[in-house]
Amino acid sequence: MIKSIVDFLLDLIYPRNIYCIMCKNPIHTTEKYSLCKNCHKKVNWVNNSCEKCGKIISIHKTTNRCFDCINNDHIFEKNMACVLYDDNTKKLVHNFKFSKKTYLAYHMAEIMGDKLLKSNLEIDYMIPVPIHKNKKRKRGFNQSELLCKYISKRTNIKTDYKTLIKYNETLEQNKLNKMERQKNLKNAFRVVHNENMVNKNILLVDDVFTTGSTIDACCDSLNKLKPKNIYSITFSIGKNT
Repeated sequence: MIKSIVDFLLDLIYPRNIYCIMCKNPIHTTEKYSLCKNCHKKVNWVNNSCEKCGKIISIHKTTNRCFDCINNDHIFEKNMACVLYDDNTKKLVHNFKFSKKTYLAYHMAEIMGDKLLKSNLEIDYMIPVPIHKNKKRKRGFNQSELLCKYISKRTNIKTDYKTLIKYNETLEQNKLNKMERQKNLKNAFRVVHNENMVNKNILLVDDVFTTGSTIDACCDSLNKLKPKNIYSITFSIGKNT
């Protein structure tokens, strides 16, 4: 009931489908994802992508995997991404996470939910990538939990917020290289025993995919519960290096 009231109040403060979520210009209420036509064209939508990590690959590439996934073994089964993490979408994500514009979660989750529905994957549970309790206290929310909440409403997939926890407080990933990221996240996540996850298809939810280190670390912990498959979906994804 409280969450419904909060959503109602947010709708009054930040009415949806009135302003473009990127340029803030007025839009018609029928514009998809609350993006004006100009901004919709500016977004680099992920279409032709690596079958493993979801990074954009050249249409001329003879393989369906990017260079990183050919040379490295990710633990997750498959990651799906919606948009390229570039200057346009970076500003959107930063407004959401660091400027407390939590209403953006609804629109980002719309995009993610549609991507998930188009994938035709059978998912039993969604799990948000957790953040440490100290960071959550400081920020006031976990962005992945908010995305999960609205994706669940759009897809009717159950969400589990308690099984996976961030046990160790770690350094900011965006300041580290790939090897440092992996070391930074070693043993950072833990799971609470949950028999419901046995032989189930799990979907991890996060806002940004860069190297896949965070998703892999989460999978490493979740595999202790013996799920069937672990997939992931992220709003944005970095470029191939």
